[in-house]
Amino acid sequence: MMRWRQAVSVAVVAVAAAGHEPALGQQQINIPDTQIQYNRGRHVAPIYEGWFRNTDGTVDMWFGYLNLNWEEVLHVPVGPENWVEPGGPDQGQPAVFVPRRRTGGAFLRRETFVFRVRLPRDWDQEDELVWTVTAHGKTDRAVGLMLPIYELSPPADGNIPPTVRLDSTSRTVTFPGPLTLSASFSDDGQPENLRDQASVTWIHYRGPGLVAFEPDRSPIPADTDAADGATVATTVTFSQPGTFVLRARASDGTTNRAGNPVAPSTTDALVTVLVEPGP
Repeated sequence: MMRWRQAVSVAVVAVAAAGHEPALGQQQINIPDTQIQYNRGRHVAPIYEGWFRNTDGTVDMWFGYLNLNWEEVLHVPVGPENWVEPGGPDQGQPAVFVPRRRTGGAFLRRETFVFRVRLPRDWDQEDELVWTVTAHGKTDRAVGLMLPIYELSPPADGNIPPTVRLDSTSRTVTFPGPLTLSASFSDDGQPENLRDQASVTWIHYRGPGLVAFEPDRSPIPADTDAADGATVATTVTFSQPGTFVLRARASDGTTNRAGNPVAPSTTDALVTVLVEPGP
């Protein structure tokens, strides 16, 4: 299989230049507000988060990204400018890249653990999984390798990630909407001290224009030790017709901090929405 040795250097330089950690476990680098700030016109830096071996022997490689713009939402459809290899171009990666956040350290200003690619049990540890993104004429790559430094630990204390299920995997609506989406959330109630932070977050994952969710985060009722089939909903409107992929991400409140490489306690569900032109 082709090796992206040059791409590794490119990715590390891009990450360092963007002001965040080039590898898990390294000290977090602050992003000073005095640096030159670009509202638009910059590119996307894909980031390899690490790998995790599942109980059945398969391997999950996780990726995130940093949109270097402060305001511009970037749309890079899956294809020649947004692809994963081998097995791509489509390996479940996003096609909508939200701007960087304005507060917090480097790890908090980017989108972490956005998607994972599940690899077979016989995956060669010397092989690489490469995510390539081109935006505004600039190409960056994130290279997934099964190096020990990138290995992620399972969620602490036997915590089991929540599950989420949407009421449908495909919907049709007339522009501009609204469209109501419902999701069923189940969880083991762990960790107990974060029950008030358990939620489903609604995300514009692929598709043109802008999507508005009301609310964009649906908290899970915290009055029970564990949630079993709790139902949450959101109302969606669209800025233009087209085909969209929307995501519901369930979280039990656990977050990953820089220097604490743990597999995220999250689960995702997707729905494809066809927004037809109005009369």
